[in-house]
Amino acid sequence: MFEDETPVAWQAVPAHAPVVGADGSEIGIAESVLGDEEQDIFHGIVLRRSPDGEKVELPARRIKKMTSRRVITDLGTGDVGSLPPYRAR
Repeated sequence: MFEDETPVAWQAVPAHAPVVGADGSEIGIAESVLGDEEQDIFHGIVLRRSPDGEKVELPARRIKKMTSRRVITDLGTGDVGSLPPYRAR
């Protein structure tokens, strides 16, 4: 799925990129990237979940691919509801 899209580094994820689940359906929008640019450590993204708009934290280990157009996860649509709320640090 989405094999024809160009992979990008975590620092190059486009603003407000769609986030898709394992089945290819959109589960939300990437609000921001969580990481330490100085040490090049990627932690995950802040996901604005569809359809309720809640901001949740999507850990890096659940992200399978980032492209110039979207973020692809291994989550099923039912898994999104169990993500922890985002808390700014």
